[in-house]
Amino acid sequence: MKKEINPTDIKFGIKTFKTLRDGRIIIETGSEEEINSLSSAISTKCGEQLEIIKHQLRKPRIIIYNTPEEITTENAIHTIKAQNPDITPNGEDMVAKFKYKTKKGNYNIVIEVSPQTRKQILQTKLKLGWEICSAKDYLAPIRCYRRSRFNHKHDCKGEVTCPHCAGKHTMKECTASTSEHKCINCITYNSYTKNEKIGENHSALSKECPSLQAVLIKYRNNTEY
Repeated sequence: MKKEINPTDIKFGIKTFKTLRDGRIIIETGSEEEINSLSSAISTKCGEQLEIIKHQLRKPRIIIYNTPEEITTENAIHTIKAQNPDITPNGEDMVAKFKYKTKKGNYNIVIEVSPQTRKQILQTKLKLGWEICSAKDYLAPIRCYRRSRFNHKHDCKGEVTCPHCAGKHTMKECTASTSEHKCINCITYNSYTKNEKIGENHSALSKECPSLQAVLIKYRNNTEY
């Protein structure tokens, strides 16, 4: 590919170029136009040797707070369409993903929407049954509750790691004070990076955790807002 394609000729810049062990190549550019330009060049000059798989951005997810108990994932979209015609004329771009009950006994529903519908919902409030509900972007990184790691499988069989102090015990067994907290994710990052170190003296559950913020930034960058 490098022999056949000159980045200067097709006017695109590379942000990332990685070769994986299985022979695949990951190329990151700065814009959708550059991706299309590169894809076209690869198809034309290397189409018989290389297969192109373009990364697809995920659709935004919205969390709707304090929804009536009778609103379910089965009837949520129908209800939104019926009571909020100005926000969502057809509702074909919405999918209810799941509903959960909070510790306070309230119900929240998470829906997947298009970028346009997301903007409409965030600029107003949704009428659901006899309630007027607020909504926000739903950002929830995958976290392994056994090892307290981000983007880790939920069925992880690894050694238990306390989210508060990074010790080899469960959170319920932890006796560490706040001043003794250590974040396993930030400790791991610092052990591998050659860049400036980040703070480790906090719980892995802290909303201010640098590792969490990095995960959320990556999540936003991979979402079509």
